[in-house]
Amino acid sequence: MPQRIMSAMLAVLSTLLLSPHYASAQDKPHILYVTVDDLGWKDVGYHGSTIQTPNIDQLAKNGFRLEKFYVQPFSGQTRAAAMTGRYPMRYGFQTLFVQPFSTYGLPIDERILPRALKDAGYRTALIGKWHLGHAKKEFWPTQRGFDYHYGSLMGEIDYFKKTARDGSLDWHRNDKPIKEAGYVTSLLGKEAVNFIGKHAPKIPLFMHLSFAAPQAPYQAPKEYLDRYSSIEDPALRAYSAMITAVDDQIGKVMSALAARGMVSDTLVVFHPNCGGALKLKFATGDGDPRFDVSDNSHFKQGRGTFYEGAIRVGGIVFWHNRVTPGSSVELVHAIDLYPTLLKIVGVSLDQKKPIDGLNIWPVIEAAVPSPRKDILVNVEDFRGSVIGGLWKLVVHGTFPSRTELYYLHGDPSEENDQSEANPEKVKELSKRLTEFAWEMAPSKYLADLVKPRKVEAPMYWGENPPRP
Repeated sequence: MPQRIMSAMLAVLSTLLLSPHYASAQDKPHILYVTVDDLGWKDVGYHGSTIQTPNIDQLAKNGFRLEKFYVQPFSGQTRAAAMTGRYPMRYGFQTLFVQPFSTYGLPIDERILPRALKDAGYRTALIGKWHLGHAKKEFWPTQRGFDYHYGSLMGEIDYFKKTARDGSLDWHRNDKPIKEAGYVTSLLGKEAVNFIGKHAPKIPLFMHLSFAAPQAPYQAPKEYLDRYSSIEDPALRAYSAMITAVDDQIGKVMSALAARGMVSDTLVVFHPNCGGALKLKFATGDGDPRFDVSDNSHFKQGRGTFYEGAIRVGGIVFWHNRVTPGSSVELVHAIDLYPTLLKIVGVSLDQKKPIDGLNIWPVIEAAVPSPRKDILVNVEDFRGSVIGGLWKLVVHGTFPSRTELYYLHGDPSEENDQSEANPEKVKELSKRLTEFAWEMAPSKYLADLVKPRKVEAPMYWGENPPRP
C-alpha cells in the first residue's frame, strides 16, 4: 500500500477516535469522582478513626482537604446536586429520596455533568450506584450521558444478593440485568480496574465510582469482618469492615491508573454523599430503625437532618503537581462541583437553567477565600435551613414547630440556640430562606405517596438486616 494512502487512512482513523466524540487527554484531565454513602465524619483515619483507611488517608495527605464541604441531608439529593449544579428543591428532589416504588427521576430537561463532559469529548462511565430514577428507561444513566454503567439503579442494596429493599434484582451492566456472585463493593472496584485497564489513556475519561457502602444493610465478607474481630457489636464490626473494603478498592483503582500512566493526568474528587446514619424520625413520619454505628464526631445528629452531622463532610481533591497539599474551611457545597469541573476542562456554563454552584477551583488551587457566602441546606414543605456566613438557621414547620439559630464558628456542635438573643439575624436569614421557598418546585416524593403502587417496600432494612 502506498505510503500516502496509509498516512491518509491513519489520519482518518485518528479523527474518528479523537473528534468530535472524543477529545485528547493532553488538553483535558481524566476525572475520577469517588463517592460513598452514610459515612460518619470521624470514620476515616485522617479524621482520627481506628478504622483502617490508608488509601483515603493518602489522598487526604497528598491532596487538598475541603473540611467545610456541605452536602444534602440524603445521598440521593447530593447526587442530584452534584450532577446538576443546582439545589434539588428546584426540580422536586428536596424530600427524602427515590424509593423502589417511586415513579419519578431526575428530570430529563436537566443538563447533567456526564452529558456535558461527553459532549466535550470525554468517555464517561458510572461504576456503582445511580439512585436518580429507575421507573422509566429515560431516567437511566446510559440515557443521561454515561457511555457505560455497571452497578445498581436504585438505593440500598443487599451486598451479596444484589437485591433492593423490595426484593427485586438490582444489578446491571448497561441496560441489562445480570446475575453475578460476589460482594458489591469488591465487584465495583474490580470493574473500575478492568475498565481503566482497557481505556486508551489519550482519551479523557470521566469515571464516577459510586459506592453504596457503608450504607445499610451492614454486610461484609468474612475476610474484612475478621480484621475487626475485637469489636463485639456485630453491626459496628460490619460497618467498620465495609469502610475498609471501600478503601481497599480505592487503592486498587489508584494503582490501576498508575499502571496505565494516567495518575499525573487525573483529577480525583472524593467525598461522602451525607453524614453517618443514626436513629431518628423524619419530618415525614418515616422512621429509621437501624443501629447507631457511625461516628459524626462533635457534629450534631446525622443523616436526614439539617444539622452538621448530616450535611458537613470531608471532601478531598487530588491532582498530581496541580493541587498543593493543604486544607480549607471555606464554605463549599456539592453543587459547586458541576461548574468547577466544567470550568477546569473548558466547557461552557451557558445553559437554559441557572446554575446555583460556583467555580471554587481558585479556592483549591490557590487557597483563596471562597466566593460562596451562603448555602441553602434544604427547603421542604415542612422544614428548611440556610447558612449565611457564620450563622445557620433551622426552621421546623411540623408541630412542635420551632426556629433555631446557631453561630457555627464558635458552636459547630450546634448546642447553643441563639434565636431569642439574635432576632435580627433570625429575621435576615428567614427572609433568605423564604426567598428560596418561593422558588421551590413541588416535591416529587410527596406527589408519589398519593399514587397507587404495586410495590410495597420497607422504608429501610429492618433491625435484622439480610446476611450473606
